[in-house]
Amino acid sequence: MKLSLMVAISKNGVIGNGPDIPWSAKGEQLLFKAITYNQWLLVGRKTFESMGALPNRKYAVVTRS
Repeated sequence: MKLSLMVAISKNGVIGNGPDIPWSAKGEQLLFKAITYNQWLLVGRKTFESMGALPNRKYAVVTRS
């Protein structure tokens, strides 16, 4: 099994800031969509709720319950 991890971190070490991404990068969303197409995504509940389900992806959503 191959496992890849994709994490985006701001210059000051922030991964997330509430429901918003704390940076803006041209093409970042297109790259994310291309890399994750037809793949499994492991995401937190809040991330899943904020971005919604993208087509042609399978999700494992992590929650506290």
